[in-house]
Amino acid sequence: MSDPANPKDGRTHRITFQPNGVTIRCRSDQTIADAALEQRVILPVSCENGICHVCMGERLSGELGFRNELGNPILEQDNQVLCCVAFPKSDVEIVMTDVFAPDHKQPATLACQVQSVELLADDVYRVILLAPAGKAPDFWAGQYLMLHIGNDANEEQLPYSIASAPGALTGKEPREIELHIAANSDKANEVVNFLQQAVIARITVPAGDCYINQHFLDQRKGQPLLMVAAGSGFSQIKALIEATLALDPEREIHLYWSNRAAVGFYLPELPQSWQNNFSNFHYHPIIQQHADDWNGRAGWIYEVIHEDFDDLTNVDMFACGSPNMVFGTLDQLEPLGLKESNMHSDVFAYANRADFSANS
Repeated sequence: MSDPANPKDGRTHRITFQPNGVTIRCRSDQTIADAALEQRVILPVSCENGICHVCMGERLSGELGFRNELGNPILEQDNQVLCCVAFPKSDVEIVMTDVFAPDHKQPATLACQVQSVELLADDVYRVILLAPAGKAPDFWAGQYLMLHIGNDANEEQLPYSIASAPGALTGKEPREIELHIAANSDKANEVVNFLQQAVIARITVPAGDCYINQHFLDQRKGQPLLMVAAGSGFSQIKALIEATLALDPEREIHLYWSNRAAVGFYLPELPQSWQNNFSNFHYHPIIQQHADDWNGRAGWIYEVIHEDFDDLTNVDMFACGSPNMVFGTLDQLEPLGLKESNMHSDVFAYANRADFSANS
């Protein structure tokens, strides 16, 4: 419903919900609740006319108009916003603790059995955890978990990519979680030693906004997926590929897995099996410099991708690696049409591009 005070002129404003940091764009002739629904943001709404107050939150900043007489008195008296009747006149920030991003899954802490800790190659360990009976972990492929290490007084929570897609997609045990841990530091060795001795390990799952599900694939029908992994970043990419092959087995997929040396490909047969079983799957293993024991491609990831593609406008890329790798790949491939909007990485959540970008 349009508001005479907010003509339909195409203006949009940013609405930010705290403390979860969820952001939407809202037109000046559109209610905040309608914009949230349109963008699949989870916002509590019931009556849709401002009576029940279910959609009410505290205004931190911004100017608002309202489509009925209920909204303005509450804003003036209590600084509260009824989102189902409120139109933005500027960018707005609101406190609403029960607003969540699309596809949000509520984190849960689980005490899991440590089923196995297996050395694969190049100091990378595959860890299999089993959640309690009746408590299958609920996550999207590509998300990560927090692994609890140490006792109550000195407990740490460390992030690890979940290296397996949900069992409901793959047909595997739904309570099972796979991790790949590269023992390349004192802390990583401490984690491996802990898991080798532990019977039970506590995890909090899920976390992360870099994932694939049916909605993501449906919104990008026909677009190739480029999966880019450096080293043990293959763990997250493995889960993303498993989910895609289960949900959309005919999707064109290119896996670019880069390592310093051939020994770094710690699951060498798995990508090859995908390529053998799916004609639309293409595997591109890369090492940084040619070596006597290597017959494949060598160079920087972006160089190899540039050899295969001259236009990245209509692809989606998932990248798992260091900020230098992720932002460097983006910088080098932007001239081919790659943008942050079609590149997906957990790096974007904790690193500033300007700190790593050659173009800044």
